[in-house]
Amino acid sequence: MMLALGAPPGCVGYGPMGVDPFDGDGLPEAVALCEGCLAEQSLRGELMLFVNTKLTGADANFTSNYPLDNEGRYVGNALYLYDPDAVCDDGGAGCRLAKLGNLWLDDRMGPLSLDDQSLQRFSVRDLAWHPQRGLWGLSYDPLNDEWGLTDLQVPDWTRSDNRVAVERYAFRYGQVDAEDTDACYWRQSMTALGFVGDELWAGSAGKPGNGLDARGAVFRIDPDFVAAPEHCVLASDVTQDPEYYACRSICSVWTSFDEKAGVAGDLAEAPGGGMLAMVRAEDPAVLPAGQNLLFAVDLAAPGRPPVASGPYIADIAAGLDVEGLARVGGVLYGINTAGTVYRIDEGAGEGDTWKVTIHDELAPLFTASEISLRIRGATRVVVE
Repeated sequence: MMLALGAPPGCVGYGPMGVDPFDGDGLPEAVALCEGCLAEQSLRGELMLFVNTKLTGADANFTSNYPLDNEGRYVGNALYLYDPDAVCDDGGAGCRLAKLGNLWLDDRMGPLSLDDQSLQRFSVRDLAWHPQRGLWGLSYDPLNDEWGLTDLQVPDWTRSDNRVAVERYAFRYGQVDAEDTDACYWRQSMTALGFVGDELWAGSAGKPGNGLDARGAVFRIDPDFVAAPEHCVLASDVTQDPEYYACRSICSVWTSFDEKAGVAGDLAEAPGGGMLAMVRAEDPAVLPAGQNLLFAVDLAAPGRPPVASGPYIADIAAGLDVEGLARVGGVLYGINTAGTVYRIDEGAGEGDTWKVTIHDELAPLFTASEISLRIRGATRVVVE
């Protein structure tokens, strides 16, 4: 990367010693990627919250996070609030979408994570919110190839420039079949996070390729951990990082899908109880290529295989899976990686049919959406 003095407004400034530290209030101008969003966060009531997992470094073609200094601190993923019921005077979608803020990857992530520059590509891949248990994220650290959970703290839900604080708890690692190795650790692709009732659940895709179990799965997250998360130093961890790993295994497999099938991107509460999971397969012999299909997960019977339930969305191009689900105002909405919002009308009884329709297109609101937009997860929130 070329170093330059006097960088233009909105870009990262590079001084003689590297990045000019960002000392301003709020968020850097360069991470404002939604020109068509509301200027302020004025949305209230039941809303969809989603995360844009395209990273924020404009000078790195949105493939790395925006550096705050030369010490390993970064501005991370952006969070947005969306009201599917708002009616805009101009007939567009701009009045429905507001930025909430960005992950603020600083000293709370621990000095070792600052030192190894791993926060440059750290991301949160899905979100889950509960009125008492707070906002949680499913995170990935590409440098160290580690998945984990994050406790996310939003200072003010009515602002658009929040510095969202992050506490990361990586899944405990170990030998594949060791009892104290977290069941989520050896999964190649964790995809989903969601509260159903008062409990937090996670999901994985059915991706082969690492020589391990290629069945996607739904995992129950230990409620005691959610109530009181803790870090611990792992004896086998060469870094002895005190602010990285969860103290114990926090995932347990609830149920598994067929080989090479798994969660496409999210979980949601079913209208009559239980869980819905949006599923895809990595093999057309399991499910047709380009199809995302809702499956029902029985939460009263661990180990019972999920079953197809309701509609499917067909002809989905590669990389455009419906990776976010949120029930807003009693209606289930899905959102794909490029910002297409789907309304999913569920059959109310025997003989009723499910229906899926395109409800909105959010990509036109974003700057250079083909490189600045990749929505991976969503959740329902309530903003008073």
